[in-house]
Amino acid sequence: MSADEFPFWLRTRSVGGTIIIELHGELDMLAHRELGPRVHALIGLAAADVVLDLRAVTFLDAGGIRLLLAVREHVAQRGGVLRLIRGTPRVSHILRIVRLDNSFTVLDALPRALAEGPAVADDRRTPT
Repeated sequence: MSADEFPFWLRTRSVGGTIIIELHGELDMLAHRELGPRVHALIGLAAADVVLDLRAVTFLDAGGIRLLLAVREHVAQRGGVLRLIRGTPRVSHILRIVRLDNSFTVLDALPRALAEGPAVADDRRTPT
């Protein structure tokens, strides 16, 4: 399976001391397995603070939830802050159903300072 065949991908950029990870597509067990190592490597190389942008996530199941929880734990171990940008109503509903909506700091949009700040981008559409 090539990268173009995956139903998910990510885009990253850094602004100041924060890495912003935009997740796109279906976050399921395959996404957890393929994207997890990439996300953890990015967190390991970057500053402690991370924003996961869920606005382009179209599907979330147990595998995707495991990915979010693993990222939260990794960021916490590094002494950082993890924030999620609220996804679609469907994604938000799933987080409420599994009672994780209050386990994350959830934002409606990217904070202005991060949206307007100078960024170092990694625009690769990559599953890993």
